[in-house]
Amino acid sequence: MGAFIVRFISEHASGLYTLCTLVCVVFLYGYIYHLYSSQQKGKRDYEKYADLALKDDLNDALIEPLENEKALRKGK
Repeated sequence: MGAFIVRFISEHASGLYTLCTLVCVVFLYGYIYHLYSSQQKGKRDYEKYADLALKDDLNDALIEPLENEKALRKGK
């Protein structure tokens, strides 16, 4: 059984590579569309997360207060 799998992969390597690449591209573009549509609908403001690397001190303000997250969960 193991030899069959190895032979199958070696014979169809280019097709499997193309298939995996296409699947990754579809997931990537789907994720980008999700981020863009969430930003446009006002569900999330991802521009706030851009400053997270610069404002990562313990005394800095939170990106999203915990109360807002709890209120959003109750509203669903």
